[in-house]
Amino acid sequence: MEVAFDIAGFSLVVWANQALFDVDIPHPTRAVTAIIGPSGCGKSTFLRALNRMHELTPGTRIAGRRPFGEDLYAAAIDPVVVRRRWNVFSKIESVSDDVGSRDNVLVGLRLNGVSDRAFLRDRLEASLRMAALWDEVKDHLSRPGISLSGGQQQRLCIARRWRATRGPADG
Repeated sequence: MEVAFDIAGFSLVVWANQALFDVDIPHPTRAVTAIIGPSGCGKSTFLRALNRMHELTPGTRIAGRRPFGEDLYAAAIDPVVVRRRWNVFSKIESVSDDVGSRDNVLVGLRLNGVSDRAFLRDRLEASLRMAALWDEVKDHLSRPGISLSGGQQQRLCIARRWRATRGPADG
């Protein structure tokens, strides 16, 4: 089995509280993994730590091996690049109520300076198709996200996080 990444002995301490204890996860290439467990067991904490979301919290210490070709916490690695490549889907993700599906999906690209209308239009459609939402919203892209059903809102969040956060150079 070829391993895409291998996390070993991964621990997270915030102030004096240890949140994660010696997590080991060898992850094979070309595989999807679900992290499942009861509420409060550290699933989101683990993913946020891999995404470098805890590094700004004072008193945080991370230990263990976290290679993805190179250590995500290495000083030479830009945390913004890590967050662009390593997407974390959260159960608390929500649509922006006051803007339509188009703006909900394209916000990441626009915040990263992408302004090419043809590219944005293509990325919008591709993202909504990937989330199986295009046919349901294509004629109403300006309607507020809150007007969608719960399932549609979830798929809209997936479309926003999945491909729309990447720029033209990212493919």
